[in-house]
Amino acid sequence: MKHILATAILVMFLLGSAFAANVFKFTFTDVSYPDGRVGTITASVKQTKKSTITVCGYNTNPNDQFAGEFQGTDNTSTDAVEVLNYCESHFADRTPQN
Repeated sequence: MKHILATAILVMFLLGSAFAANVFKFTFTDVSYPDGRVGTITASVKQTKKSTITVCGYNTNPNDQFAGEFQGTDNTSTDAVEVLNYCESHFADRTPQN
């Protein structure tokens, strides 16, 4: 019984490792949005063997209000400057707060 349990745990660990993704997270403060507001962009770039997904979250000052989110698959960079430029360029494409 212990052998079966140990084998099952090993298999789960190996499967988890095979599906692991690299996730890069960024926070950009005092960003000037095209509509004149200033706020914070939180971004994450998740890379898997098959794709890369970038999620940009937009918040506005002074109360850090959620202003929307954009998600895209056309960015492959994990460079902070490029991720910031990507998120800024897609501000108008965001799904705004309901």
